[in-house]
Amino acid sequence: MEEVNKLVNQGVPFRDAYKKVGLDIEAGKFEYSTNIAHTHEGSIGNLCTAEIKVQMEKVMDSFPFETVNKRIFSLLKD
Repeated sequence: MEEVNKLVNQGVPFRDAYKKVGLDIEAGKFEYSTNIAHTHEGSIGNLCTAEIKVQMEKVMDSFPFETVNKRIFSLLKD
């Protein structure tokens, strides 16, 4: 898929790029590079795990776990 993306970024329509890569694979002429230079958030080269962790902590902190647990335990006592 990386090679298709490279062709698309060079202006080749996606459908044509996908077809070319498929034909190259079938013909045994497919060559690729393992050098990946993604920059968009969430991509292999830019996972943003620290930012995701911060957002997850904010969400988890917004839940009233202590209150819920107390109420559950009070129900179980009866």
